[in-house]
Amino acid sequence: TAGQVRSVLDAVTRAGVSLGRVALHFHDTYGQALANVLAGLQAGVSEFDSSAGGLGGCPYAKSATGNLATEDLVWLLTGLGIETGVDLDSLVQTSVWMASRLGRPSPSRVVTALGSGPRSAQPGRRASA
Repeated sequence: TAGQVRSVLDAVTRAGVSLGRVALHFHDTYGQALANVLAGLQAGVSEFDSSAGGLGGCPYAKSATGNLATEDLVWLLTGLGIETGVDLDSLVQTSVWMASRLGRPSPSRVVTALGSGPRSAQPGRRASA
């Protein structure tokens, strides 16, 4: 949870580790990955792992879902005014393509919201049909 992220990061800084040296990696179990990223950002972390379409996961932890979807992370960061340099439309199209090749729906909330067409995908702007 976001509270646990803050607690861990507090312990890391108390141990003398600069948060500039920390990267965070979240699975989207319980839909908490973006909340955890926000907690990390608020604490001072600026590097986060993600994967297009949320691909990946942990075969050893049966309850763990896929990784944080890059398109969801980019949407959050852009909405916060943080430049990523990522073309979100292209990323969404790539994630849709990967999901179709794998024969499963994308777990990405941005892919679900925007679909596969060109959308001028930007937080704060309505997607055009």
